[in-house]
Amino acid sequence: MQINPNEFTDRCDFGFVESVPNETNGNMVDDFVPKFSRWFGWRNQTFNQQYQLLGVTQTDTKQIVVRHDKEITPDMRVRINDVVYQFVLFSPDNRSLRDTFDLLTLKEVKKA
Repeated sequence: MQINPNEFTDRCDFGFVESVPNETNGNMVDDFVPKFSRWFGWRNQTFNQQYQLLGVTQTDTKQIVVRHDKEITPDMRVRINDVVYQFVLFSPDNRSLRDTFDLLTLKEVKKA
């Protein structure tokens, strides 16, 4: 997979869903709390990848690529353009090379 870091033109926030006080009435509500942000690039899924995801009942997914970062963990959430996503597939590149990248397959988190 050829990755060009010059295509990392968008910014996303990584964080967790935490209980925070509602600004209106002070009640605790679950909300996304960002911890850090990173540049990323969008990836197109191949037909084979789409069919594999259909087999595990995961549709409407998006793929992004970020530079490898040990701070990114599979239990995190990702916010892109005010939409929060969870990881469907988390593929970190743990090799000890200078330029390594993590491939993240995301699915939108639906609010209750």
